[in-house]
Amino acid sequence: MTEMHESFEWNEVADLFGIEKENPDMLEDERDRILERINSLTCRYGREYVIKKITLHTTH
Repeated sequence: MTEMHESFEWNEVADLFGIEKENPDMLEDERDRILERINSLTCRYGREYVIKKITLHTTH
């Protein structure tokens, strides 16, 4: 059975990283690149894995 992985929205990523959702210093292209990389990992490893990795990186 194939497991489906739900992709992340920018608001979720911003919350996980502690980024202001409407950060004027962050360009839309930069947000898109970050979101694309995170969603690529999500497709490969699943949401729980990605959340755990982000948590580890932001708390250490």
